Amino acid sequence: MCKENTVAQNLKHFEDMISGKVTGFCIRARLDMTDKVGCLRDPVFYRCKAEAHHRTGTKYKAYPTYDLTVPIVDSIEDVTHALRTIEYRDRNPLYAWV
Repeated sequence: MCKENTVAQNLKHFEDMISGKVTGFCIRARLDMTDKVGCLRDPVFYRCKAEAHHRTGTKYKAYPTYDLTVPIVDSIEDVTHALRTIEYRDRNPLYAWV
């Protein structure tokens, strides 16, 4: 299990993801797998994608997920009220956590 990895091992995995040396890896936030809120059970924040992107081609190999990027961008842009459709309602606790 990867929860026991050291910081150095995790950074190596991340570098390998970015360079495209590995596929099938993802980076998760190390939270509580027993949390009653499902989206707070070790959510995925980065994922590998071997296929070419429709705009950037094969330049990037690892991509941040919606769950990581949206709260950060909203914070940078001083968004005070995120107006999203109801399918994201279950993700609100994770949005607040990030």
